[in-house]
Amino acid sequence: MPGHLSGDINESGYVFYFQLASNGTRRACSLTIQADNASAATKIFRENWTTIESMARDGETAGTISSAAVSLAMS
Repeated sequence: MPGHLSGDINESGYVFYFQLASNGTRRACSLTIQADNASAATKIFRENWTTIESMARDGETAGTISSAAVSLAMS
């Protein structure tokens, strides 16, 4: 689980920022979750962390994510 969660709200939902460590480097990531409130969005994030992390790592491994920050969307 990431060490720091930030659940900022914007028009598309609640945005969570986290970092992935890989091969001695850290990569900035963000995930937007559509939910009724911040508490519900946080619960969704925590309950789905394994899947979220796997999706971000799979994208990086497949080369579909370059040196840019990783962004995912979940609803």
